[in-house]
Amino acid sequence: MTDSPYHKGEQEVQKRIGEETIAQKTGRIISDSLPAGAWKFIDKQPMVIVSSQDVKRNIWTSILVGEPGFMTAENERNVRIHLPSIVSSKLDPFWENIRQQPNIGMLFIELATRKRLRINGISTLSDLNMHVSVQQAYPNCPKYIQRREIAVTESNKRSHSRKRGTVLTTEFKNWIEHSDTLFVGSSDDQGNLDASHRGGNPGFVKIADETTLIVPDYPGNSMFNTLGNFWVNPKAGVLFVDFATGNTLQLTGKVEISWEEAGTEETTGGTMRFWKFFISKWMWMDSLKGVNWKFVNHSSFNPSTKNH
Repeated sequence: MTDSPYHKGEQEVQKRIGEETIAQKTGRIISDSLPAGAWKFIDKQPMVIVSSQDVKRNIWTSILVGEPGFMTAENERNVRIHLPSIVSSKLDPFWENIRQQPNIGMLFIELATRKRLRINGISTLSDLNMHVSVQQAYPNCPKYIQRREIAVTESNKRSHSRKRGTVLTTEFKNWIEHSDTLFVGSSDDQGNLDASHRGGNPGFVKIADETTLIVPDYPGNSMFNTLGNFWVNPKAGVLFVDFATGNTLQLTGKVEISWEEAGTEETTGGTMRFWKFFISKWMWMDSLKGVNWKFVNHSSFNPSTKNH
């Protein structure tokens, strides 16, 4: 389909699930420029989720935080991020990655209002700014977002620390088992990156073993951007944020899709789909010092988290 906004992986998944007609209609929102209203939305955001690739094409998902105004839509095709205004950790692998691989995926997500905007593009760095040239931009639905209010309480720079490993610790397992939110980065087979959100009631992510997570695939907008990327490129990056401490846990690895698992209608919202995430590396950081989060409520769309 020559006029499709989707790549072959997305189209294959849409066809497999029988939602290609809906996807084509939904795909009209995808543009190569910022939609109306997006400029002001970006300008007031204190956080953005970003995905990047390291030199081995492993995908990492990160969070950048600063006082509102540190990100600006300069025009309909360009977003600027003022680097000195960022308060999240400079030890994040994102900064090394984009010097080697400039493609990035961006998710502007306002948890308090459940609004989100996805931008995929090409980054360039200078001493003071990162500029992102918009390749794709489109809004997303508000489902499965847990409402939280964010406050950047300190703008001064703090020192940060990080740890690396390959196997989940008991502490990390407990963290994941009680999480209600994760962010996932993925890429097509051409290196075009995407950043997305997954949410549910606490416990929606299951731990199969010390290197394997199981994530339900709830009903969405029929675009299947993330699963479409998985179809052509199984590499992915997952980010968990501890909203109580400001710590972050970044995982990189590969994905395997389970298309139909009997008896899981309730825990998947009816799709019976899951994806297994096989962890190859993790990175822990105390990345968000000076950032406070206030929980408001869970999404009414969240399916049950009963064991399957």
